[in-house]
Amino acid sequence: MVLFAISLVAALFSCTSLVLSHPAVPTAGVLQWSSYEMGAMISWNIDTMAGIQGCQPTSIKAMPDPDLFNGAADVDFESWARLMQVTGIKYSVLTVKHGCGFTLWPTKVTNIPGLDHYNYTIQASSKLAGRDLVGEYVAAMKKFGIKPGVYYSLGSNMYLGVYNRAFPTNESIPMPGQHFITEDAYYEVVLQHMLELLKGYPDLSEMWFDGGVPPTIKDKLVDAFKTYAPDTVIFQGIGVTPNAVRWDGTESGHPSQEMWSMTSATGVPSPNGTVWYPAECDTTVQNSDEWFFDPHATARSLEELKSVYVDTVGNNCNLMLDIAPDKNGTIHDEETYDALGDFLSLCYPSDVSQYPASVSDPPISPENVATLTFKSPMAVDRVVLMEDQSAGQCVLAYTVNVHVGDAVAAQLTEKWIGHKRVLLLPHVMQRVTAVSVAINAQQADCKPKLALIAASMCQYH
Repeated sequence: MVLFAISLVAALFSCTSLVLSHPAVPTAGVLQWSSYEMGAMISWNIDTMAGIQGCQPTSIKAMPDPDLFNGAADVDFESWARLMQVTGIKYSVLTVKHGCGFTLWPTKVTNIPGLDHYNYTIQASSKLAGRDLVGEYVAAMKKFGIKPGVYYSLGSNMYLGVYNRAFPTNESIPMPGQHFITEDAYYEVVLQHMLELLKGYPDLSEMWFDGGVPPTIKDKLVDAFKTYAPDTVIFQGIGVTPNAVRWDGTESGHPSQEMWSMTSATGVPSPNGTVWYPAECDTTVQNSDEWFFDPHATARSLEELKSVYVDTVGNNCNLMLDIAPDKNGTIHDEETYDALGDFLSLCYPSDVSQYPASVSDPPISPENVATLTFKSPMAVDRVVLMEDQSAGQCVLAYTVNVHVGDAVAAQLTEKWIGHKRVLLLPHVMQRVTAVSVAINAQQADCKPKLALIAASMCQYH
């Protein structure tokens, strides 16, 4: 019989600096978040209604009129959730307040020095006053099994004259509708908004802090999340919660940094990391990095999005894929999301037993080898590995050897596995007679446990 096998051998680095004496360990909340793999960044706020990608201090549209939201009275949040289901998206984050400062919930923040009442909100829309769009969104997501989260811009709020953490000066002149307040007063608004969101919408899966956490209210945020949302994952939330996740450093969908689940105390990815701080990779479906709906933007190709998946989910990074509804709440480019979902369900089935060949929780031999052997010959163009990270990220180096007969036909040397790695072979390897596939793995600094070894042929899907 001709033997066609893939062997994965994870070997210790000879460099002793890579051996961890106390490896970082994830919380149950972050471990669950990693299992979702794909989320949606829903870019829909007053920016959409004004036809802009964000409020700029020099733009005549810096303070869009709340009545621009009147056309969205019939928004169908459930249609968003249905599209996510088809695409394979498990959680979502809605821009409940972007840089313009407009809130999609009826905030009741009052008695802030220099600001009697925060009135740049959905309540100021003549046709949507009395509605809570955040509450409607959360209910729709939960109805369809999508974990709801929210995005909140900490560093910019044009309503209050704040842009990229630059505050108004004595020489600043407010535009009509703007209210200038002090830095201390601004961060009190932020804190009050956080409390409204955490208390008003329990069990949020993720809080997206765009702009990082301001040190002036960090301790109060720590208390707020510990009290009201202890399991909520916070994007860029290092130091605020043990459930923190980091940015991958690019919005292209093709990160270049090493994707360890661990980082240094300052957030630098490292096999020596002492903090569990996995990455989230955000990118757009519209071309040219367009986050909010642009009627003139084209969609990225399916082939490009396939590559994005490999470089993000297949590289130990949750993929945050943008969805940009139009002014009415209608999602365009549905066929792109549908096609991506179809491909992913065929190539990377959520039911791992549907892979052409797979083994869950494979045993690791005393020689630090795990093996998958196919029952019958097949063509292969990729290997999928998943690591059980409940005790930490244990695999620090490994080699994938592809054997045909007694010969090694291909060899891949890698470092991390993490939640999932998709390893593309140099070319399609196929044999039409007696073929078996073996994959082997070895531990590094702590006792490793692989959750899955699978092989697939996806090139022709």
